[in-house]
Amino acid sequence: MVKYHYQHYLTGQSEREVYILFRNDSIFKLGWGYFILMFILEAILPEWVGDENGIIENLQILWLIGGMLYCIKTHSCKYADWGGSSKAFWKAGTIYFFLLIMREISWGRVFFTNPDGGMIQYSQMGLYGKLVHPMVGILILSMLILLYKARIWRMLNIVKIPVKSFSLLLLFIFFSWVGERTNFTGFHGQVAEELAEFGAYMMMYVLLKDADKMLRLFTNTKEEKSVPSCD
Repeated sequence: MVKYHYQHYLTGQSEREVYILFRNDSIFKLGWGYFILMFILEAILPEWVGDENGIIENLQILWLIGGMLYCIKTHSCKYADWGGSSKAFWKAGTIYFFLLIMREISWGRVFFTNPDGGMIQYSQMGLYGKLVHPMVGILILSMLILLYKARIWRMLNIVKIPVKSFSLLLLFIFFSWVGERTNFTGFHGQVAEELAEFGAYMMMYVLLKDADKMLRLFTNTKEEKSVPSCD
C-alpha cells in the first residue's frame, strides 16, 4: 500500500506523466498568487522598500534562514539507501543557504557604512575582508564535494523535479534579472528585483521541503515504515 502511494504520487494518474528527472506536480497556489501580486506590488510600493538591508531584503532572509535550519534539522534523519549519503546532501544544503544568507548581507558589509552613507568595501574590513572570497571558494568546493558524496544525480532520479514549481522558481529568477539588468516597461528597478528574489527564495524553500517529502515516501516504500527515523 505504501509502495503504491509513492508510485502514485510520482505518476499522478498515469505513468506517461513521469519524465526522466521531472514529474508533474500540483499547482502551488500561494506561489503563483504571489507571482501575480508581485507586479502589483512593484507598481505601488515606494522605492525605499527595495533599499539594501531594507524591508523586502530582510524578509528574504527569513526564507533562507528557514531553509538552512530545515537542512540542519533534517540532517539527522535516516532514509532508505539510494547509493549516496543523505547527511552529505543536507550538509550541502546548509552550506548553500548559508552562502545565500551571507550574499544578501554582503558578508557583513551592510552593517557598516562610510560617512557618506554607503557600504564599506572589503578592503576596509581588515583580514576578514581579505578572507571573504577565499572562504566563498572553499565553501562552494565543499558543497560540490558533498553533493558528489550524496550522489545527487541518483537522488534526483528518486525525488524527480516538480515541473510546475521548478518553472515558477525559474520565472522568479528571470524576473529578478529583468528587474536588475533591464528597463522592462512595468517591471524594473530595485523593488522589482527584490520582490522577485523573495519569490525565488520562497520557491527554494518549498522545493527543499518537497525533496524531503519524496525521500520520506521513498523510504516508506523500501522499508515499510511510516516515517524515516530522525535522531
